[in-house]
Amino acid sequence: MKLTLLAWSAALLSVSVSYTTAFQPSPLQKTTNSHNSIQTGSLQNEKLKASSFSDSSRSASKLFMSSSAPSDPQVLASGYSEQMKLQDAIQEAITMAIQEGLPPVVADGTAQIDLAVVSVSSLYDGSASPSEVVPAILAATKELGYDIRNLVGSSSGGFVSSRPNPACFNGQNEENNDDDEEMIRSCLPIEGEGVPGVSVTLCILPDVEVQSFHVEGDDVPDDIGRLDPEIWKRAVGLSGFEAAPYALPEESESQDAEDKDAAFFLLPSPAFQNDLDELLRGLEMNFPSSHIFGAIASTVSSLSRARLFRYQASDPDDIQTLADGCLGVALSGDLRVKTMIAQGAKPVGGVYQIVKGQETTIQAIALDETATELVQEEDEEEEEEEEEEVDEKTMSAEDRKARMAAAYAKARIPKPILAEANFVMKNLSDDDQSFMRKALLVGLERGGSLGRSPSELARLAEGKGHQYTVHQVASAGMKDGSVTLSLGSVDIKRGTRLRFFVRESDFAKKELAALWTGYKRRALGANLAGKPAFNPTGCFLFPTLDRGSKFFMGNTGFESGAALDYLPTVPCLNGFFSNGVIGSLQSDSPQSEPASLYGSASGYVLFGSKSGRPIYSPEAAA
Repeated sequence: MKLTLLAWSAALLSVSVSYTTAFQPSPLQKTTNSHNSIQTGSLQNEKLKASSFSDSSRSASKLFMSSSAPSDPQVLASGYSEQMKLQDAIQEAITMAIQEGLPPVVADGTAQIDLAVVSVSSLYDGSASPSEVVPAILAATKELGYDIRNLVGSSSGGFVSSRPNPACFNGQNEENNDDDEEMIRSCLPIEGEGVPGVSVTLCILPDVEVQSFHVEGDDVPDDIGRLDPEIWKRAVGLSGFEAAPYALPEESESQDAEDKDAAFFLLPSPAFQNDLDELLRGLEMNFPSSHIFGAIASTVSSLSRARLFRYQASDPDDIQTLADGCLGVALSGDLRVKTMIAQGAKPVGGVYQIVKGQETTIQAIALDETATELVQEEDEEEEEEEEEEVDEKTMSAEDRKARMAAAYAKARIPKPILAEANFVMKNLSDDDQSFMRKALLVGLERGGSLGRSPSELARLAEGKGHQYTVHQVASAGMKDGSVTLSLGSVDIKRGTRLRFFVRESDFAKKELAALWTGYKRRALGANLAGKPAFNPTGCFLFPTLDRGSKFFMGNTGFESGAALDYLPTVPCLNGFFSNGVIGSLQSDSPQSEPASLYGSASGYVLFGSKSGRPIYSPEAAA
């Protein structure tokens, strides 16, 4: 399977590079390096038109009508700074994003930024007030000729960002040098963990309605389904927002049946987690055709308090620095969103079926012999392909199989899940046993059958998505041996397949490669089927605090680098290390499930346009 995965990865990457490059925008009229230089008329018109959509509530209508030319680009630009002083860091990050990633504005003019997303290290709390963040950002962008219509952000325990690749400006990107993978990337990733830092993403989104909102936990209605939709929207701050289908221009051929009418970007405080499930269910019920994604605010130290930042031009005097609740951004119009989540969890032991359980509690399980045999065959093939050297002290393959067979023989009889977890743990490596003693992870099948690809990695590489959704056990019943998952995370059903999981760095690396190979394979399949191309203009990455250089064995920037290897033409990547990831495992999967909270994972969110707008390229404009 390993050779197959690498072969697919190489083949699909080469197809993607040539395919996406064909859809790059034609070079813009060349300008000077001065920020206040003259820009093309189409770009200036785009900014004027985009500003009218940015933060105003829209009356109910059946279609979101296009008002700007499809040739006007959608633009995402990122900037970062690790300056020790907060004001200096904000100035440097904003300057980098505008001068290196946004189109220049007309001399002495002002252009509009529809949405700014900000993350600020909590380490600045000791030397500066969090209330300084938003005013400093607004002042910095104003000084460089831009006005922000909407801003949301949070404190963080680390940042993810990028900047344009200098090699692209020297024409080396076209050479596609195989000896240096960075040569084919439009931008270079930057990650900073546990250090002072500011990262920003500035978005120009033509024909996209942007409406920010903030809701406290006590204000989220818990009687979902019995409440009038307009009353529910008003309660959470979404009064007036309509998720209308986007009416593409007649000349456009980019309509995709999988497109959603709206997207919701959520930034909750850690204390809001108990109310998050009610908000997610309410959004899905009142906006059924929507994507939901986001991440929970974080801090470097547990002694710091997470902060949320919000600004909207429609109420310029209301600059908010918040400690509780959930920030959100509702987006509708010419925006196409795709999401994926990497769980970083390796399956261990056999495949089981739940024989007794209810709500979020699992009481008894029994071995699924047929499914376990399929998994064992796949595992043996992978071991042979990898040809790993076995230490003399390590148990031989025959002894290991015999021991597992004996354990599985006992597992045919239904028993408490906690007891079975102990049986499985005894047959694992020392590292895996150590993990299971600290945390118990169970994966519940997402639906369908194991089919011809019982291996998680094989399924991901084929574009089929994860077979199991991994949950961490919240509590265990020592008397009856039951386990309970987080409240609202799942509804246990008898007969559901289940596996035990452990987190492991090597498997997480393979999962990322398989996840992105599957993404490219689905994109290639859609292209061959005649569906419109999806050309992402930017990527958000939200890893949790336990995924970083330490988890990936000292490889700083491993996840962001892996993403850009498969998205070489994307000009912007940004995000932050969070306390949890919000989303569905794969937004374009046939098994797509409601959005949930993942306590240890990485979320990838791709922005693009439905109308096939060109990607603004600093390289082409230089």
